[in-house]
Amino acid sequence: MANYMKSEFYRIFHEKTIYLITLVATALAVLCNVVHYLVLTRAPAFSYGSVRFVLSILITGMQIFYIGALLVVMLLSSDEYKNGVLKNAVAGGISRIQIFVGKCVVYGTVATLSASVILIGFISTAYGLLEWNPAAPFESIWPLQVLLTGAAANLPFSLATVVLAVALRQMFQKESLVYMIWTLIICVLPMALLALALVLRNPLLARAAQWMPWNYMKTQVSVSFLNQKMDALWMYPDGCFKCVAAGAAGILIFGAAGILGFRKKDID
Repeated sequence: MANYMKSEFYRIFHEKTIYLITLVATALAVLCNVVHYLVLTRAPAFSYGSVRFVLSILITGMQIFYIGALLVVMLLSSDEYKNGVLKNAVAGGISRIQIFVGKCVVYGTVATLSASVILIGFISTAYGLLEWNPAAPFESIWPLQVLLTGAAANLPFSLATVVLAVALRQMFQKESLVYMIWTLIICVLPMALLALALVLRNPLLARAAQWMPWNYMKTQVSVSFLNQKMDALWMYPDGCFKCVAAGAAGILIFGAAGILGFRKKDID
């Protein structure tokens, strides 16, 4: 499996795809800060031209990491069926489990590196261009601490979404089907379960729904500029544990499903 992973790393880092993904995403993140800066220079009273505001965009929108993980997997694996990569790997004596686990490790590593570069570009330009007061923690250190802690706490489930994307990609050749099923599992089903729990007023269903990342990212993360308050579940030990545990469970469940599904897949 080590040799297969080396070949995958070699393929990815000798192609333009991951560099283009990272460059475009970083450019968009930097552009967001530049736009806020330009507005701030023309309107000094602009209340959204601050570090705390732009960082709060990510703090309250950690789901972007899940979506980014999906896009990385899909774009890096777009030619697998066209060029017979999977078929050649299996014919070369590499087991399907080794292929699946190897892809999860490689894509997870590459996605994490790409996200790190994007974050560095976003955070550095925010502090370089926008308003912040070193003497006021809510204006300077606190938003960065909450953001970085949140990124770390949500890393396990971000990797779980990589595993799910790899599993679906190995099972289904049609890309639109992969996108649809991934969205159904990660986004639609959690929201449907939460809505059902509210309608039925069932505490067990509600508790189960609140362990799903898409739901707790919407209901247990908030930023209030008026009250100068940031509240996110990963700021507390039990909430941080929930993020890590949900991610670990996702990796195990999606990994098991991927292995079972890939074993039964006929590779053309």
